[in-house]
Amino acid sequence: MQPAPARNEQLTEDTIAEIREIFTLFDKDCDGFVSVEELGTMVRAMGMNPTDAEVDTLKKDIDPGNTGKFDQNSFMSTVAKRGKDVETLDDLIEALTIISSEGEKAVGIRAERFKYYMANRGEPIQTTQVDEILSDLDIVHEEYINIEELAKILMTK
Repeated sequence: MQPAPARNEQLTEDTIAEIREIFTLFDKDCDGFVSVEELGTMVRAMGMNPTDAEVDTLKKDIDPGNTGKFDQNSFMSTVAKRGKDVETLDDLIEALTIISSEGEKAVGIRAERFKYYMANRGEPIQTTQVDEILSDLDIVHEEYINIEELAKILMTK
């Protein structure tokens, strides 16, 4: 996942309320600050899906003085700059089609190719974990994973 460009979104009243609620949950001692170590969990709770590397960058941005904490306004600013990750089913199908290497008309990804990508690209996970996931989802048919089926499952997670 590439770092999201600065969007400077206008925050809705609902988003502001959500930010305040999440911040309050993590401000355990009610001093108006939250540890930067909680930032990844907080932004994911806001519907964002940053990689660990992106969270590290967000930590540096939200706490440039390296104090180890940040306030609610800083968190609100971070959410407004980044915006929520919006990925449509079509976007996900397109990305999975690219992985398939079989061109625009691809309807499936070879399971071995998918496992390779998951283990070696982006934030890698072990092939044994990929095997468990594929087994649990029961989406491998004749050594292929249906792209649309996988995309629908991923969109619900």
